[in-house]
Amino acid sequence: MKKIIYIILFLLISGNAEVYSQTGRFSISQTNDGSVIDVSIYVRSDAGPAWSIGFASFVFYYNNLAMTNPVEISESVWDDSANTEYADQYTVFYDDGNSVSVEIGLDTLPSAGTLVPGDSTLVGTIRFDILDHLATHQIRWNLQYCAVLDNNGIDITSGMIFSDPENVLLPVELTSFYFNKNKNNIDLIWTTASEINNDGFDIERKKSDGQSGEWNYAGFAAGNGNTNEYSEYNFKDKNLSPGKYLYRLKQKDFNGNFEYHYLSGEVTVEIPVKNFLSQNYPNPFNPNSLISYEITSQSSAFVNVRLSVYNTLGKEMAVLVNQKQSAGYYKMNFNGADFPSGVYVYILQTDGKIIDSKRMMLIK
Repeated sequence: MKKIIYIILFLLISGNAEVYSQTGRFSISQTNDGSVIDVSIYVRSDAGPAWSIGFASFVFYYNNLAMTNPVEISESVWDDSANTEYADQYTVFYDDGNSVSVEIGLDTLPSAGTLVPGDSTLVGTIRFDILDHLATHQIRWNLQYCAVLDNNGIDITSGMIFSDPENVLLPVELTSFYFNKNKNNIDLIWTTASEINNDGFDIERKKSDGQSGEWNYAGFAAGNGNTNEYSEYNFKDKNLSPGKYLYRLKQKDFNGNFEYHYLSGEVTVEIPVKNFLSQNYPNPFNPNSLISYEITSQSSAFVNVRLSVYNTLGKEMAVLVNQKQSAGYYKMNFNGADFPSGVYVYILQTDGKIIDSKRMMLIK
């Protein structure tokens, strides 16, 4: 492979006085699934004579504090597996690890090579591991080293356009991401120092159970578009079952680009320490009110739970719950539309034992 690099350097140094009319465009795209970043290089020819790649170095910058361990995961029609005239396509590091390239080269010059089509065609994809989710990627072409020679060995770099990706910088500068917890309700808070083209944030969660479960959509927080001012966001994730959870933000711009930001550590929703009946809310009410209660773990996995409503004469008016339930946090709605105004009593029982009772007032 060193032979290819030496030939490129020789031809670049020797130069050519003639001006050639081959034109083309190289572009970069990136995708981010939260654990790896895939950077893909594409090429297409513009109006002008048809041309084949003879030798090429496609070099781009990246922030090696944000992403690391570049490995080529896909190759192009200019690789020896697709055309035996070409050597094996490979990668080279530049600038002490701040830049990486995809290298292509014919075995001999001149050769027919493979023509560059008029539609964008993949040159190669390099995969990076994410080192810092909050750092910008800073992906852009390193034009100091980029070079393209045709299949006759003629330097045609001057006819090429190298387009940086639209999402060179993260659209959002996230400065913090943390949570507060109240029993089984999680309050997520994050702040930004600036935003560019920010559509908003999908909030995603998954159970942290040691298995590779899927991320689930929990909600959306609209972004501020473009701003250089400090912004604070808040999202309440309510009524979670006991367990351990992971959270991430999927920040999206209006062009469809996105980045993930992960909450550090996991959030634990504990099993209630005791059976507990809360005061209904609102109270007084008309006609709906929520009744919350908590069930703790018992010797068995499930508990017989009964939640019923009585009038002041002791007559049972409604049964809201009468079933086996596991330990956790529950809410039930009481609809008093068919009941007269007055004071009512609701009672929580587990396995036939009364846990507590409270009064509520219906006013019409």
